[in-house]
Amino acid sequence: MKTNKPLFLDEEQVRGHLRMADLIPAMEKALIDFSAGKVTQPVRSVINIDPPGGFLGLMPALTPDGLGLKAVTFYPSNAERGIPTHMATIFLVDPETGTPLAVMDGRLITEMRTAAVSAAATKLLASPDAKVLAILGSGVQAHSHAEALQLVKKFEKIRVWSGTMAHAEHFAKEHGAKSMSAEEAVRDADVVVTATNSKTPVLNAELGEVLAGKVPSRTNEITIFKSLGMAVEDIAASLLVYRSAIKTKK
Repeated sequence: MKTNKPLFLDEEQVRGHLRMADLIPAMEKALIDFSAGKVTQPVRSVINIDPPGGFLGLMPALTPDGLGLKAVTFYPSNAERGIPTHMATIFLVDPETGTPLAVMDGRLITEMRTAAVSAAATKLLASPDAKVLAILGSGVQAHSHAEALQLVKKFEKIRVWSGTMAHAEHFAKEHGAKSMSAEEAVRDADVVVTATNSKTPVLNAELGEVLAGKVPSRTNEITIFKSLGMAVEDIAASLLVYRSAIKTKK
């Protein structure tokens, strides 16, 4: 039996096959599948590397559409080296035969799928009349969230705060936002994008249950959505890239 050679895609090739407008509905489906018990997703396996204080994480998942694994590294000290703190590689295989399908860069996928999930949550949980978006931070996730959230809500104002004012001003210029203090940014904002170090869930329901209509959304109340990256999201996003790349090759 002859098998095709797997695809090898670097970050720029991945970028050419991944659109946020396609990624958001793909994340919605992935979360619905997860909450419906259709996904096998083991707990992430982590090897801590100290020194220099980083880790390697392995995130496998079997979904109704595919099978794969993401290997992700996090080295905070890379910021001082001028290279990404997060790097990743995704390995896709055929779930019927185990045949390797693709090996692709996963850094951009991780960045974009995280924002796409936040956009799905914002579409469901934010007020229909949301007009003001506040973003605390100016890194890759801030940029990706600005793109994704504007696809699901028509914000009239975008505010940004960053610990480094020059970064905030650069972000503001790129996204038509206004830089200000954190307190000013969140005051009267309808949607706030930030990070949290909370160790316990704030919501008892999963977003997938809201997407499936099993749990009502509460657009008239303040809702906190804690987005935890999952392997099912990486596999769904990488399948989008793989299918687009295959179509382009034909």
